[in-house]
Amino acid sequence: MKKRWIMFPEHGELRDEISVRFEISRMTAQVLLNRGVDTIEKVEKFLNVSLNDLHDPFLLGGMHKAVDRILDAVSKRETVIVHGDYDVDGITSTALISTILKMTGTPVYYYIPNRAIEGYGLGEEGISFAERNGAKLLITVDCGINSVSEVTELNKRNIDVIVTDHHIAGPVLPPAVAVVNPNLPDSTYPFKQLAGVGVSFKLVHGILKKARERKMSAFNKIDLREQLDLVALGTISDMMPLIDENRIFVKYGLKQLTKTQKIGLQQLKKSAFIPDGTVMETTHISFLMAPRLNSIGRLREADLGVDLLTAQDAEEAEKYASVIEDNNRDRQRLEEEVFSDAKKIIDSGLEFKNNHVLVVAKEGWAVGIVSIVASRLTREYHKPAIVFSIEDGIGRGSARSIKNFDMLGALHKCKDFLQEFGGHSLAAGLSIHAKNIDVFTKKINEVAGKELTSDDLVPEIYIDSKLRLIDIGDELIKETERLAPFGEKNRRPVFLSEGVSVQGFPRCFGRNHIKFVVEEKGFIQEVIAFNMQECMKDLTKGDKVDIVYSLNKTHYTGIRTIQLQLLDAQISQKAD
Repeated sequence: MKKRWIMFPEHGELRDEISVRFEISRMTAQVLLNRGVDTIEKVEKFLNVSLNDLHDPFLLGGMHKAVDRILDAVSKRETVIVHGDYDVDGITSTALISTILKMTGTPVYYYIPNRAIEGYGLGEEGISFAERNGAKLLITVDCGINSVSEVTELNKRNIDVIVTDHHIAGPVLPPAVAVVNPNLPDSTYPFKQLAGVGVSFKLVHGILKKARERKMSAFNKIDLREQLDLVALGTISDMMPLIDENRIFVKYGLKQLTKTQKIGLQQLKKSAFIPDGTVMETTHISFLMAPRLNSIGRLREADLGVDLLTAQDAEEAEKYASVIEDNNRDRQRLEEEVFSDAKKIIDSGLEFKNNHVLVVAKEGWAVGIVSIVASRLTREYHKPAIVFSIEDGIGRGSARSIKNFDMLGALHKCKDFLQEFGGHSLAAGLSIHAKNIDVFTKKINEVAGKELTSDDLVPEIYIDSKLRLIDIGDELIKETERLAPFGEKNRRPVFLSEGVSVQGFPRCFGRNHIKFVVEEKGFIQEVIAFNMQECMKDLTKGDKVDIVYSLNKTHYTGIRTIQLQLLDAQISQKAD
């Protein structure tokens, strides 16, 4: 698919000032400015990340009440239920709170709903679980902000509730002892974009601070730095922006994950074929660890993920990891089947070519897979996509969108055809009577036709700077690595090299990958392009190309080299 290249504007004077002040290259200073790090103070904090820069947890509304009630439960040895969610953010949040409470000797159980049977959030099964286990306090993590009736019911059963969440609240808050959420309408917390596990960490930080003020000996041996591996895992998996507190959590969390003492995380790394001693990066979580943990919630009971992360026995952890690995292989197989089916439907139907929003539905598709498939369709076609799994006349679906289309806003305009829906501008969940899918498809495409232009349907690549091959080397790699961890709102730097010459013939490998070598004024670099064989099929020896790429370190056969990881290319001159 043709992409639109957008070059960031140069910031000459400020760029040069930052370069001199912090002894970094003008190139690196330019990248910082492109990321919105545009003052001396911001650059200082960005380059010199410190745990001391974390905000006071008691700036969060409801924190004092939440901490007081939890410390009361710890003192009285009351039974506590931690109620989470079935994605990695919910699993890590549940593991974090449960681990801290267990370390104090508090009786604690955790509950995560079954995605296919119960759906998201607090429900009757979770309420019954709390009552059966004699709970006096239930803490929600990564859910609960809109569970008004459920919290009311728990109150009737004499179970206190503390809600911790990061999702947007509805017009009425649940009647809990405390609601801790940086996104409440009246919140003055300095950073709104915490993951659920980030909010959970703020809670345990608040608990520890107040417990130590009260000299509660049960908390003496707790070191919260040891829990940052869980916070990094959940934050990256939930695709939260790696700025402000999230950047701190992930920077230190990756260091902790590299040396983690948690048996379950060690086993998960082993299952993901991450060698011992590997310095962990965000990509290890995004592509290797998170999909495995997420697969559990998609196809079976997600509490198995919490079992793994809280395991105290090596043999037990190995057993959990083995089940998760088998489950992940099933997820991969089902995902490919559903994605292939969905593509066939789209590519064989003329109406899809003209539709701005792709809507596909079929009976028998695994409901836990549709969100991944919607994401892949959006990437493949650069159009909003909605995928429904139909069972007993009801379609349960997942929606993913592109930058300039507010999916949640569009669903509000189509609400007459839907049973339920919720989410945000780029992702949503929804359900519908199968008989209404066709009319819903027509309506949402009418909405999209008024809001999207043809340019919106062309994917964009933002380029940080032009770069000569002569400038690529260890020093540039070291400087760009200072900008890590990379992820949402802090992407790996992207460069453009123009008119470089292809040396030799491109080599295909794997399913759809390609390698080739480029040269400019005697300087040579290897280029690797993943899933790009088809679009690079006309490339041959002697062609001159403009390439857009990021820098990638490799350690093939133990030798450290630099590769250019291709994002897009245009042939500027064909070989004679």
